[in-house]
Amino acid sequence: MSNKNSIIYFMSGTGNSYRVSEWIKENNENNGIKTKIISITKKTSNNIDKDIKYDFLGIVMPTHGFTAPWLMIKFVTNLPRVKQTKAFVIATRAGGKFGKVYTPGICGTATFIISIILAVKGYIVKGVKSVDMPSNWMSLHPSFSLTASKAIINRTKPKVINFANKIIANKRVWITLNNLYELIFSIVLFPISVAYICLGRFFLAKLFFANEKCNACGICVTNCPVNAIKLSKRKKPYPFWKYNCESCMRCMCFCPQNAIEAGHSWGVILYFITMVPVSIYLLSWLINIFPVLEVFDNKLISGIINIIYYFMSLFISYYLFNLLLRIPIINKLFTYTTFTHYYKLYREPDTKVSDFKKYCNLNN
Repeated sequence: MSNKNSIIYFMSGTGNSYRVSEWIKENNENNGIKTKIISITKKTSNNIDKDIKYDFLGIVMPTHGFTAPWLMIKFVTNLPRVKQTKAFVIATRAGGKFGKVYTPGICGTATFIISIILAVKGYIVKGVKSVDMPSNWMSLHPSFSLTASKAIINRTKPKVINFANKIIANKRVWITLNNLYELIFSIVLFPISVAYICLGRFFLAKLFFANEKCNACGICVTNCPVNAIKLSKRKKPYPFWKYNCESCMRCMCFCPQNAIEAGHSWGVILYFITMVPVSIYLLSWLINIFPVLEVFDNKLISGIINIIYYFMSLFISYYLFNLLLRIPIINKLFTYTTFTHYYKLYREPDTKVSDFKKYCNLNN
């Protein structure tokens, strides 16, 4: 075999993409290909070793908002330019199992946008694939039963191995029904993906809060891949989620106290606060003060005003929300009106939070 060395960069919150990376590593090494896997975090993303030499590069990631996570887009953009290095891209998507019926998820533009960036960087992208792992969007729904989750995982593993073997054999894996399915949905859902990247991911980051079970152990802080959680400096510290949160939900699913919630009632309130059409009230007032604005497109000015208001209201509201959470009765009110407090949370059954740390060091 000509491909003796490979490297896989993965991003994972609940363990799905991590598990897929482990399968590929094991399969590659069984075929005599030395494989290194590295967890993408804020630290590793900003400290890429430009001199790493390898024959094959793999990107494995979850799907966020029917596209690639912002962290992975930034990471791939920062990769060094190469010549003749082969690559592949895998995105995990929200698979389901209802009785005997398996339902596919949708990754949309995720694999395509990453493969385009890699191609611009000089990589020869041999194939892309989206695979179904148990849906882990806990802000939206409870996890599947352990039996159903394992059934989905066991059904996906052979597909991943089959794809990996085709890549090893230097075959192209582009023209497939799976990729046609994703191409159609990537076009249909493209506006949603853009909205998620530009606005939605900031909104979702501000849904997280800690209930009264939180003991400030700091596990969520030390294990956040993008350093998006900090503990407030108060007598009783509480975690605070920053704007760079990727909503990977590692903090939620590995919290030993089950103290982290995605506030549904708070989300409804936040939606109405951020969606106030302030431009309707401000535009005429601004034009009266600055008549020169009449020569500009009012829709453009309205859009700018609404975007500024969106982020300002998001920041101020979440700050006040965190202050109010320190009042026990208010904390309980939001805790008991969020679904995550009642349903089962998901994490990949065989993954521990310590598994991510062993792959964070580029020099290992």
